[in-house]
Amino acid sequence: MSRTTRREGIIEYIRNSKKASCEELSKLFNVTEETIRKDLASLAESGQIIRTFGGAELRDAGAEISMDQRRIQNFTLKQKIAREARKYIDDGDLLLMDAGSTIVVLAKILDDVKDIVVITNSLETTNVLSENRGVSVFCTGGILRSKSMSFQGAHAEQAIKSYNVNKAFITCAALDVNRGIMDTNEGEVRIKNCMIEEAKTIYLLADSTKMNGIAYVTTCRLDKIDVIITD
Repeated sequence: MSRTTRREGIIEYIRNSKKASCEELSKLFNVTEETIRKDLASLAESGQIIRTFGGAELRDAGAEISMDQRRIQNFTLKQKIAREARKYIDDGDLLLMDAGSTIVVLAKILDDVKDIVVITNSLETTNVLSENRGVSVFCTGGILRSKSMSFQGAHAEQAIKSYNVNKAFITCAALDVNRGIMDTNEGEVRIKNCMIEEAKTIYLLADSTKMNGIAYVTTCRLDKIDVIITD
C-alpha cells in the first residue's frame, strides 16, 4: 500500500470512528507505530485531523480545541506566519496580543526586540514574554478559561481599554469573505473586539486551514482588519 493510499485510509477510518490510536492504526494498516505517527503528523499539518495523546481525532472546524491540541496543530505553518508577523514589530511598539497559539509562537521569537510593551489576555504568552528583557508584559487578568489558558470577562476587557496601543495581533478559528473572522467562544470574541477597537493597526494571523471555514461566533467583518498574514 502506498503512503498516499494509507493516509487516505487513515482519514476515512477516523472519519467513521471519530478517533483512533497509533496502536490500532498500526495493526490496521500493518505498519509500525512510528510510520503511523509520521502519517498523523502530516495529516494534522494539513488540517485534516487533530493530534491527540497517542493518536488522533476528527477535526471539527466549529468546535473549540484545547491549547495543547492547538499547540501541535499546523505548527510548521504557524512558525512561518510568526516569522512574517515579526517583521511588522518595531522597537518601541505598544502591542495587544490575543490568546491564539500562533501568538505564542510569535512571542517566542521576539528575542531581539527593545523597549516594546505587550498587553495580552494569554497566560501562556505572559509566561513566554516574562523572561524577555526587551519586553514589558502586562496581563489583563480576569476569569481564566483553562481550555484556552486565556483571561476573559469585564475585568480583562476594561484592562485592554485602559491602554493606548498602535498595533494588535489577533487570531481566529475560521475566516470567510462573507462572514468575516470567526471564533469558537463568545468571551474570546469580546476580547478580540476590544483589541480591534483600541489599536490603530490590526494584524490577523491565520493559516490556510482556517480559510473558507465556519465557527460559532463572528468576531468582525474583514474590513476591520488591516493586514492578514497567512501561509
